[in-house]
Amino acid sequence: MAYDLENRSLIIRLYTLYWLGYILLFSLIQGLPANDFITALRNEWYSILPKILFVTIVVEFLMPRLLFKKKTITFITAYVILILLFAFLQRLIDNFIILRYYLTFWKIEPLLSAPVFLYNVSKLQFVVTIPIAFKLFYYLAEEKNKVQTILSEKLQAELSSLRNQFHPHFLFNVLNSLYSKILSKSDDSAEIVLKISDILRFSIYDVNNKSITLENEIDYLKNYISLQQLRFENQLQLSFSVYGSVENHSIEPFLILPFIENSYKYCLDENNQGWITISITINDEWLVVKIENSLSENANLYPENVNSGIGISNVKRRLELLYPDTHVLTIKNETVSFFVSLKIKIKDGGN
Repeated sequence: MAYDLENRSLIIRLYTLYWLGYILLFSLIQGLPANDFITALRNEWYSILPKILFVTIVVEFLMPRLLFKKKTITFITAYVILILLFAFLQRLIDNFIILRYYLTFWKIEPLLSAPVFLYNVSKLQFVVTIPIAFKLFYYLAEEKNKVQTILSEKLQAELSSLRNQFHPHFLFNVLNSLYSKILSKSDDSAEIVLKISDILRFSIYDVNNKSITLENEIDYLKNYISLQQLRFENQLQLSFSVYGSVENHSIEPFLILPFIENSYKYCLDENNQGWITISITINDEWLVVKIENSLSENANLYPENVNSGIGISNVKRRLELLYPDTHVLTIKNETVSFFVSLKIKIKDGGN
C-alpha cells in the first residue's frame, strides 16, 4: 500500500510538471509574437481542462484496459472517437469563452470549420504523445522486470531442486561406506563417523547457499577424499594437489565433488586396484580442476554410464545455469582412463 501511494504521488508530480511546462510553452509560442504573454497564458488556462481530461482518459484508462490487454482495434476506435469529441469541446471553449470575451477582435469560425477543428485535433495529438510514450516505456520496463523476476524465480527453484537431488545422492554413498565398515567391524568406523559428521554439518549449512568460499569447498573435498581413502585403504593410489591461493575467492557449492565421486565409482579394476589424480589450480580469476582416473572393466563395457549418472548430469545443468559463458567442461572417456577438465571463472571475495 505504501508503495502504491508513493507511486501515485510520483505520477501526480510528473503530470503537474508536464502540464505547467505545456502551458508555459504554448503561452510563449502564442504570446511572444503579439507581445501579449499574459493573454496567451490566460487562454491556455481556460483551455487546459479538456486536454487534461483527454490525456488522463487515454493514458490512465484506455491504455491499461485496452491497449495493454491486446485489444488494439477497440483502443484505436475509442481513441479516434475521444480525440474528435475533445476537439469539438475545445472548439466550444474557443468560440463561446475565449473568442467572445478575450479575443473579440478575432473572427469566430463555425464550430466544425475544418482548418480550425484539425488544428485542435493536432494540438490534442501533440499533448498526448509524450504521456503515451512514457506510459509505454514504463509498461515495457515493468513487463521486462516481471519476465526477469519469473526467470530468476524459475532458476532458483531449479537450482534448489538440483541441489536437493544431489544431497541425498551423496548421503547414500557415504552411508554405504560406513555400513560396510561396521559390518566388517573395522577400527576405522569411529573415524568415519567423525568425518561424516563434519561433512554433513558442512553440507547441511552450505548446500543452499548461492556461494561459499573456495577454501571451504576445498576443505570439504579433502574431508570427502579422506573418507574415501579410509574406505578403499591400499586399493587406491591417489594424488591430490592444490596450486595457487584459495583465499578471497567464492564458488557455487558442490560443483567439483560429483566428478571426484564419479572417479571413485569407476576406478577400480578386476584386481581391485586403481588410481586417481586430482589437480586444482587457482590462477587469477580462474579455477582449473583436472581429474583423471583409471577405469574398471565394467566401466569399459558400459562407457555411457561413466559420464551420465545423476551427479554428473546434475553438475552439468548447474554449470549451464550458473556459469553460462564462464566455464569450460571437457570430458574424455579413454580406453583405460577417464579424464575431466573443468575451468570456471570464480568470484572475488568470500561468501
